[in-house]
Parts: sequence; structure tokens; C-alpha cells
Amino acid sequence: MTRKIEKKQLDNIATWMKPVKETDLPSVLAGVFFMDGNPLPDDCITMYNLEWDIQKQTLILPVFAPLQWTFHNTIFGWLLLSLSRLFRFTYKIEFADKTLQHGQITPFLLGLQIPKWFIDATMHQEENSPNGNVWYRKTRWFGGLLRLGEYTLRKVVDKDGNYTPAFKEMLAKVKNDCLVIVCENQSSVEKV
Repeated sequence: MTRKIEKKQLDNIATWMKPVKETDLPSVLAGVFFMDGNPLPDDCITMYNLEWDIQKQTLILPVFAPLQWTFHNTIFGWLLLSLSRLFRFTYKIEFADKTLQHGQITPFLLGLQIPKWFIDATMHQEENSPNGNVWYRKTRWFGGLLRLGEYTLRKVVDKDGNYTPAFKEMLAKVKNDCLVIVCENQSSVEKV
């Protein structure tokens, strides 16, 4: 399966960042999420098409997987996307229990776990958001000496493929063109 970088538009993200296979993904994690306040050149993610481990309450999220992650259509976005692909950057998200309120995020490079003392990343569902529309993404570096790269995940497309109220807010904050990884057979838009 050949993968390539392609330009797409965020204003129609529900038409191309969608489920292509059935998984047991809990509904609070289904949809497309905007990384509001993310200082890096990437904007949206989805957890669709990934295998949910119901016993361990765990999900493996490869940043380099086709149509999983969007990057800015800039040299910095292209560079981050290319490095993510080259180093096979992946997150393992383990939730504390079946309520899915709190998750520990463990990053991997080339299949090797990055130690928690180096980066301790978590996500917490907002108490007033039982449907998973808002999550707080916290990151502590070097044993907690530095907090950097924190943002809010806002669901912009729900599990049924409908745009949420946060969608228009997202479009006001980002540029419409983005970069994604696609498989050759998924290609239909301008190549980069």
C-alpha cells in the first residue's frame, strides 16, 4: 500500500476524514477533533478506523496513518508530517477505567516508548461534556519541570458525520488547506 502526502480542505473534512471500517470505538471518541490552541502545525485528528481494546480501554493512534491527522499546508506542517511518517510517530491512549474520563497518552518513535519522565501526556474529558465534545490535553516535560504544548480537543464532526457548533469556530481559527497522508486508492485531491 503506497502512501503519499495530499492537500485537502478542512471545510469539508466530514466528507474525507470518516470511518472506512467498523471498530468498537466508544462513541465519546468517535468523530473528528480540532486541537484548539495546539502550538504545533497540526489541526485535526480522528480515532476512527483504529482497533479499540475493550479489555484494556486502550487505543493505538498512529499519527502517520492515512487520513488520521491533518497538518498545516506550510513548510513546517509538511516537515512535521514527514518526520511523523519517517519515525512512525504513534500514541497509545490508555483510559483509567470504563468511564473514559481520563487517559494517559504514551508516545512512541520507531516503536520505542518515550519515557514518562521525559513527556507525561494526558487527556481529560470536560465534566460538562459527557458526549466527548471537549477534552483537555495536558503535557508535562522533564518530570513536570515544564508544561508546554497543551490544548483543548474540540469535536468538530460527531459520530454520525454531522458538523458540531465548534466546527465554524475552528474554521475561523485555521487556514482551510491542510496536508494529510493518504493511500494511493484514497487519492482524489491535489497532490503535494
